[in-house]
Amino acid sequence: MRILGHLLWLSITLFLAMFAIVFATSNKTLITLYLWPFDSVLTAPVWLLILSSFIIGGLLSAILLWGQWLAIRAKLWRLEGRFNKLQAKTGKMTAEPATQHEHGQQDYGQQNEPAVSNQLTTARRLG
Repeated sequence: MRILGHLLWLSITLFLAMFAIVFATSNKTLITLYLWPFDSVLTAPVWLLILSSFIIGGLLSAILLWGQWLAIRAKLWRLEGRFNKLQAKTGKMTAEPATQHEHGQQDYGQQNEPAVSNQLTTARRLG
């Protein structure tokens, strides 16, 4: 399946390259561009201007997508840090009741129920 994907990608790339070559060889007309607000003039073939505009547009979109990817990765890293902190906190909470039982202490919550059951219920909701 992976080889099929590579062949498809290669065939599309070759097709686009052939299209660009045919386009470049068939459009040799010169175009004059006036670069406002400057007083300079640029004369170039049609194919060069069109293909360069596509290349510049592709590069700009790649830069924008890279910026969005970076923002998403930063958010993911922040959320992973929060998750690891909460996981460590949960590990401490589950370890505390075991040490309290070993010492013969019983911690009661607001409704005179052992606090251990409240913590276990919270752990079940998180898990």
